[in-house]
Amino acid sequence: MIPAHQPIAPCPMCHQADQVRTLQTAYEAGELRIAPPPMPESKASLRIYLSGGGVLVGIAFFLSITILATSFFSWVQMSLILACLVAAVILAFLGIRRISQGDEETRRRYPLWDQAMANWARLRFCAHDQMIFDPQSSNVLSDSAVKNLLDLDRIAEQSSETSAASQEARLS
Repeated sequence: MIPAHQPIAPCPMCHQADQVRTLQTAYEAGELRIAPPPMPESKASLRIYLSGGGVLVGIAFFLSITILATSFFSWVQMSLILACLVAAVILAFLGIRRISQGDEETRRRYPLWDQAMANWARLRFCAHDQMIFDPQSSNVLSDSAVKNLLDLDRIAEQSSETSAASQEARLS
């Protein structure tokens, strides 16, 4: 069970705890320029696939109407209709596959985001000294160091380096 009131770590510069806040509180109050890490989201789009498929279905529809209106059957027109419909189905399949890959990439980034949010929740801001520090190590952090702790790509690099080093240690 989490205690209702956790002790506030004092600032390593001024050694006072009365002006120490979480980063979230400082950010919401406008005292901090560094935003929390954004939640991963898929950037894959179906727009191109749907547009292309719509054009192809429109062409197939137009060719079908011309066959019905003129009562003139042509194998060339029928082949074009089928080719347009097959191409539209292929575009739909490719679009769904692209969305699936984007969702999978986003799903892989959630643990990195969780780690960045844990860093965000752990760090503290001292309004008196206008600085961010890590209460666990009492280290004062620069803005770039904080951004590195919250950057999902940097966290991914560090975790891959750590896993590569642990694999090398196991092989040795």
